[in-house]
Amino acid sequence: MSRTFTLVRECLNNVTDVAGLWQVEGGKVLEDQKQVANYSSVKRVSCGTEQQNTAMVWVTLFFEGEKPPENMTLHGAHDFNSGGEIGSVSAASPAFASFIGKQFRRVVNTLTIA
Repeated sequence: MSRTFTLVRECLNNVTDVAGLWQVEGGKVLEDQKQVANYSSVKRVSCGTEQQNTAMVWVTLFFEGEKPPENMTLHGAHDFNSGGEIGSVSAASPAFASFIGKQFRRVVNTLTIA
């Protein structure tokens, strides 16, 4: 089963340090034009990623309705040239455990997990 979400960015902050750059992004997650979650994304650029203009990326989706929230965490790579991201679901709460190991792709603001 695949899921497609629209990410609506509400913040984007860059923090430079001696090892590289952190980019922190967050906002709302929509499915079929209805908010179902919030997200936090962290990108890390270091001396090992600068040559390819890429970053390590991890994204956590925090689904609405439960306390603490049901969630999925994705790990992968972000390409600064295209803005695209690819990787896989690395962790999830019980409601989304079946997605662990599934591949994801982000193109602009569309996130697909399949």
